[in-house]
Amino acid sequence: MTAADNETPLLPRVLQAYPYSWDNAFAWTSEEEDAETLAYARAVLEACLPAEPPAEPEPPAEAVLHDCSDDEYPEWTEVRAVLRERMPYARHVTAERMADAEAECARRGLVTNGFQEVWTRRISAWIAEQTLYWCGLMVDDEAALTPWLMDLAELYVQRGLAASKAVGALSCTKSVPESRAALARLATYDGLPEEIRESVEHELR
Repeated sequence: MTAADNETPLLPRVLQAYPYSWDNAFAWTSEEEDAETLAYARAVLEACLPAEPPAEPEPPAEAVLHDCSDDEYPEWTEVRAVLRERMPYARHVTAERMADAEAECARRGLVTNGFQEVWTRRISAWIAEQTLYWCGLMVDDEAALTPWLMDLAELYVQRGLAASKAVGALSCTKSVPESRAALARLATYDGLPEEIRESVEHELR
């Protein structure tokens, strides 16, 4: 399934070319660490970074669903399932498909306030999480990541999007002075959620 020519994309052009499903947390793990792939990873992170913190917190990358009955699943997981059916890849994230998903969610009695803005941002956040994870954990050539990954990861934490994976990327590259410096600055940054601050402080011990 591909987006029709007359549909209106909601994501930047660089994200429309994203070749992986946005809900696959390990999409990047088979990629080579060549200059072209690293340049694309950087472009993806730059495109996903919000200009300011979102008004509402993002949901986690995955829900903890062990031993849950059907009525205990977080509502956002049902919304994501609706989105996944209609727009499995970033190139499918269009105004028309988002409106269709919103109508389906309304039919199911799910919350749809600010639907297009909220869920376009959340899809961007999940793409950013995948990319931060790959850069931080899977790329061995830390010199090729310096300093752009550290700069972007710090901004992601400050702006409250993909923050946990951004701290993880800094943690995985702590042998690089730029990562340690970013963590030190974040430890004194006002406004971080308590769990993110604790994670940063843990990495500095």
